[in-house]
Amino acid sequence: MTKTTSHHPATQHTLVRYTGKPHTLTCRPERLTVHTARACVSRGRRTAEAVHVYETTDRDGTQIHVVHVHFGSGHWTGVDFVTDIYEIPTEALTAL
Repeated sequence: MTKTTSHHPATQHTLVRYTGKPHTLTCRPERLTVHTARACVSRGRRTAEAVHVYETTDRDGTQIHVVHVHFGSGHWTGVDFVTDIYEIPTEALTAL
C-alpha cells in the first residue's frame, strides 16, 4: 500500500432524499481513514434505522467490506432518508 492509500483507505458515498424532492442527491465520495469509517459505522449501529455489511471484491479482485448505513425519516429535518455507503478494504480492517 502507498502512504496515501494506507492513510485514507476507506471511501464514503452519501445518498440524500430531501422531503418533497423527486430525486435522490448523490454527494461527492469522501476519503476516510479506517478508524473514522469504523466510528461512523459504530454510530450508525446505535442511531440508524438499518446497517448492513457485505463482504465482496472490487473490480481489481481486492477483498473489501461494503457497509450500508441507512437513516430514515425523522433523523434530520427536511430529509426523507440518508444512506451512507462505506467501502473498506478488508486488509485495512484486519491490520487494526
